Amino acid sequence: MRIAPSLSLLSLVLVLPACGPTTRADAHVQAARAACDFYAGCEEIGPDEDQSYEDRAECEVKNRDFFQGAWTANNCPAIDEKGLDTCLERIRTTSCSSAADFFNTVVFVCGSGPVCQEAED
Repeated sequence: MRIAPSLSLLSLVLVLPACGPTTRADAHVQAARAACDFYAGCEEIGPDEDQSYEDRAECEVKNRDFFQGAWTANNCPAIDEKGLDTCLERIRTTSCSSAADFFNTVVFVCGSGPVCQEAED
């Protein structure tokens, strides 16, 4: 049977494109999704006036816009994978009830300093 080696090769071919540096655009999307998961968990997405976003789509658009402004081509030539992973994990674990924790995550953990790096040649 030659099916197993063919499937292994196919799996490898499908996984390889996922390897490599994260683009700024991909990082924006990942961070926006993580932020919206946070907002959903904190019950900040919904139709009530006291909620931050009417629906998930609005949340993702506004948060992607935020991260596009935070990580621009000028201040973020490339993404630091470890910094991005730390940012995404911190977004997931930020307290819903602590404004200080939220501010720390947005400014210090997910700012351009920790998440960005100089472009590689």
